Amino acid sequence: MFVLLVSFVFAITMAEPSKVYEVEIDLQQVFQHGKPLPRFWTSTGLCPPAPREKTAEFLLSDDSLLNMEIVGSLPNEGLKFVRIHWLLEMIKFSYYDQKKTIFYDYSRLDALMDKLRVFGLYPAFEFMGIPAGVYNNERKHRFEYFWSDLVMQIVSHYLRRYGIQYVQNWRFETWNEPDLKGYNALNFTIDEYITYVQSIRFGLDAAGRLLNNIRLPLRGPAGLFKSVERHPFCWNSIKLCNDSPKKCPFDVITFHRKGSGLRADEILQSSLELLKQLSKTFPNISQMQFSNDEADPIAGWSTHRKFQANLSYGSMLVSTVLQHWSALFNGRFRNLESISHDNAFLSYHPYEFEQRTLLARFQMNLTRPRHVQFVVKPVFSALGMLSNLGSMATDGFAVSDNISHIVSYLIEPFYVCTLLISSNDTFESVEKRQVINLSIDLDNELSQQAIGYIVEGLQSSLNDPYDVWNFYGRPPYPTKFQLEQMRSVQFPSILEGPAVLPKGHKKLTLTLNLRSPWIVTVRMCSLLSSRPTEVLNVRVRSINSHEVIIFWHEMSTDVRCTVDYEVWFSQSNRSNEWRQINSGKHTPFLVYQYAPDGGAAGVTGLYRVRSVDLFGRVGAFSKAHYHDG
Repeated sequence: MFVLLVSFVFAITMAEPSKVYEVEIDLQQVFQHGKPLPRFWTSTGLCPPAPREKTAEFLLSDDSLLNMEIVGSLPNEGLKFVRIHWLLEMIKFSYYDQKKTIFYDYSRLDALMDKLRVFGLYPAFEFMGIPAGVYNNERKHRFEYFWSDLVMQIVSHYLRRYGIQYVQNWRFETWNEPDLKGYNALNFTIDEYITYVQSIRFGLDAAGRLLNNIRLPLRGPAGLFKSVERHPFCWNSIKLCNDSPKKCPFDVITFHRKGSGLRADEILQSSLELLKQLSKTFPNISQMQFSNDEADPIAGWSTHRKFQANLSYGSMLVSTVLQHWSALFNGRFRNLESISHDNAFLSYHPYEFEQRTLLARFQMNLTRPRHVQFVVKPVFSALGMLSNLGSMATDGFAVSDNISHIVSYLIEPFYVCTLLISSNDTFESVEKRQVINLSIDLDNELSQQAIGYIVEGLQSSLNDPYDVWNFYGRPPYPTKFQLEQMRSVQFPSILEGPAVLPKGHKKLTLTLNLRSPWIVTVRMCSLLSSRPTEVLNVRVRSINSHEVIIFWHEMSTDVRCTVDYEVWFSQSNRSNEWRQINSGKHTPFLVYQYAPDGGAAGVTGLYRVRSVDLFGRVGAFSKAHYHDG
C-alpha cells in the first residue's frame, strides 16, 4: 500500500511547476583549478548516559555495539573516527607493586577497542574520567605522576596490543569541555588543569619513546571558548601555547562551535570569528591546526526536532562540509584540520527518528528475548554519498541561493564525482521541485576512452524512512513488513545508469527532476580503472532467531567505481545452491539486513559478498562466512 501511496504523491508533485537550473562543467577547467581534498569530515561522536560508573555497561551493550558497527559500514571510510566521552571510566584499578606503581585492568576497555577495530573505526580517545577503584588521595597527592603514568600505561598497552600502524591513527584528546561543571567531575583548579594537560603530553611522549620513539599528536582543549571568566581552562591552556610555543602540549587546537538550529553557515562563521579572536589575542598559535570537533546544527542531541529526522539534516550536514571545504580552499580557514559531528547517539522512544542521531533505533521490548532494530536515517546516507568524493576537488560553486556543487576527481586513472545539493537548512523548501540541466564536457583524449557513469540521489520524501514511519502511525514496534518498507527507502536511489558513453562522445548531458531538499552525485569512471577488489572480513550478526545483518569491508581507494555489493547465501556450499539474497535491491554501503521466511533455518548457512562496478565487472567473492543461526 505504501509503495502505491508514494507513487501517487510522486505523480502529483511531478505536475507541480519546477524551476530549471543550468549547471555546466568543463573538466579541462576543473583539472587546472582543483586542489587536494582532505577527508576532514569523517568523524562522529557520542556521550554515554549518566551515571558515569555505567559507561562500560552502556558502550558494551548489544544496542551500542550494533549502532557502532553500522556507523562503520560506510564505504571508503565514510566515517572513520568515533569520539567517545568518559572512556577512562572503563578502566579498573588492579593492584600496587612493591614500588607503589599502579597496575590497571583494561579488560572492559580492551573489549570496546577490539570491537572498534573489527568495525573499521578508530577512537578519538579522550583522557576523560577516572579509573574505578583509584583512591582520591592517590590522584591528588601524586597528581602529576598519576596522570602521566596513567597515559603512558594506556597508550603503551595499546601500542603493544595493536601495533604502531593502527594506534598512530587514533586521535588523542584532553578532557572534553573541562570548564563545564557537568564535565569537570574532578573539580580541577586552573593550576591542576594546566598540570593535567602537560602530564598528558608527557605520558604520550613516554609511551612513544618505548616504541620506535614515535610522536603521538595531542588535541585539546576541546572547549567552548566563551568568556574568559566562565571558561578559564580553555583560555589559559591556549595562553600557555602562546607564551611558550615549544612547550605547547597541543598539536591540534580543538574547539566546539554549533549553530542555533537555523542555518548551516552559522557553524563556519562562528568558528572563523573564534579563530580571529584567538589569532589576535594569541598570535603565536596562528599557524597551528584547528578542529571543530562538535560542529552540529544545534546543541542538545536528545531534543526532538523534525529537521533531524528527514533529509533536511542530511543536506545541512553536507552543506556544512562544503562550506568548510570552500573556506579551506580559499584560505579563509587555511589551518582547518577536521570537523566532527556529535551524532552517534542511540535514539529512544518516542523520538526514534527526531533526535540528533545517524540511525533510528527501535527497541523491540515485547519480543523474547528483547532485540533491537536500526533503520538508517537520510543523514547517514548523505555521509555515504560524501564518501564517493575523489582526492582532488574544485571550490564549491553556488548555482542559486540554495543549490551548489563541487567537482572532485582523479586524473589518472580518470575518475570524477560531481556532488550537487539543494539545502534550505532547517526551513521548509520554498521550491518543492527543481530541475537541473547538467552538462559535463570531456576533452578529446577522454572522449576516446570508454567512460561509464551513474547518477545517485537522495530526495525529500522519496528517500525518507521517517515518512514511512509516520504513514504507519509511528509504531514503537514496527512489523517486519513496516521495517522492510522503511529500509527500502533508506539508501540513495539510482536515478540514471549505470551506462557507458558512446566512444567519441564529448559531453554527458542529464536532466534531473528533483524533490527538494536533495543530494545528487554523478560518478564517472574510465574502463582503464582497476577491476573491483575482493571484499574482506564478512561478519554476520544475529538480530533475532530468524534475522541477520551482514557486514563486510573493502580496501579504501581514491577511485570509487563500485556501484553495488552482491550478497550471496547457501545452506550447503554446493555451487548450484548459492543464490543472491539482495537481488534487485540497491546496496551501496557495506551492510545488508536479511530477514527471510522460515525461521532460524532460513538464516543458517554460508554468506559471501562481492562488489560490482559501473561497467558490470565483478570482484572476487569474499571468503565464505558460516552462520549457525
